[in-house]
Amino acid sequence: MGFIPLEEKTALAVAVTAPECYYIKSGEVYRRMDKDRLLYLLENDKRGQNSSAEAEELEAWYRSAEARPALTDRLSADGLSALEDKIFARILTANAESHEWLEESPAGKSGWFGWGKIAAAVLLLIVAGIGLYVFQQQKGRVTERTGFGETRVLILPDGSEVTLNGNSVLSYDTEWPELREVRLEGEGYFKVVHTRDHRKFRVRTGADFSLDVLGTQFNISKRESGTRIVLDEGKVRCNLGDSESDTLVLRPGEMIQFHKKPSDYQRERVEKGLYSAWKDHKLVFKNTSLREVAGILRDTYGLETEASRPELLDRQISGSVPTDNVDLLLQGIAEASAVTITRDGDQLVIAPRSE
Repeated sequence: MGFIPLEEKTALAVAVTAPECYYIKSGEVYRRMDKDRLLYLLENDKRGQNSSAEAEELEAWYRSAEARPALTDRLSADGLSALEDKIFARILTANAESHEWLEESPAGKSGWFGWGKIAAAVLLLIVAGIGLYVFQQQKGRVTERTGFGETRVLILPDGSEVTLNGNSVLSYDTEWPELREVRLEGEGYFKVVHTRDHRKFRVRTGADFSLDVLGTQFNISKRESGTRIVLDEGKVRCNLGDSESDTLVLRPGEMIQFHKKPSDYQRERVEKGLYSAWKDHKLVFKNTSLREVAGILRDTYGLETEASRPELLDRQISGSVPTDNVDLLLQGIAEASAVTITRDGDQLVIAPRSE
């Protein structure tokens, strides 16, 4: 019996997918591990940093055989690679064990039982996944995600650069046809390169809105409060509907924003760099209400805000605060607005400052 061909490694590895996993406590296996926990264990395993308890926790997941659809769309490149390596190593281990069993088994039975053991090991991996389609989807689509408060710089296949703000998702096909298109949920700052064949670059935030560019720099945000586009350099065309006439061309220093319907947009001139300062690890406020600030804290950092007095949210602040440290960020906002901000986990309470 020879080793499984290398070209089968990825297909077999990503066949195992899961929305949830298991952890071990007092010798019992519990179904409680979520995707973030699995990603953490996979990436640590790739770097050889898992403790013995964490290694056993990950091993328990591999031993489980329930159906697990749609995991790989949440894994980073390192996480997916670790998953492939781990499962492939298990296949090779099963193969090596079968060789030992073959040598010890009674004559006439080694072929059947040896192949059966290997087939069972591989079948377990495949059946547990019920999801080769996920591998095919992963192969043709790239999805990048950031956590709350995280920023990440991405280089796209054409050399364009995207800086993702916290709690954001960017996805695109691994092979672009004539149109270079990406989908965005959250907020990102784009530096789009111009191609020799003048191919359009499109950012889509939903079925009813997208914008087209050739080479430019702009900030685009799609949050709960609405969609906003601010152009720093170049020119973009906003597609506000299905008709060719439902378009709007932005010039540098202009911003459009809308809540639900793109056709109900507001257009205005703004200070360059004001809305993209986050990519330089700071937030810049200019007569910004605490209500707007609360929206930023919710969307980007996952922090929910309430005020002891509703009118406190109408206070406006100006200035800049750092974003590298959430506690310093909150302290800066409190100082600028003359309030106190008390934090309990992900909950914030704004109260007037005592005299």
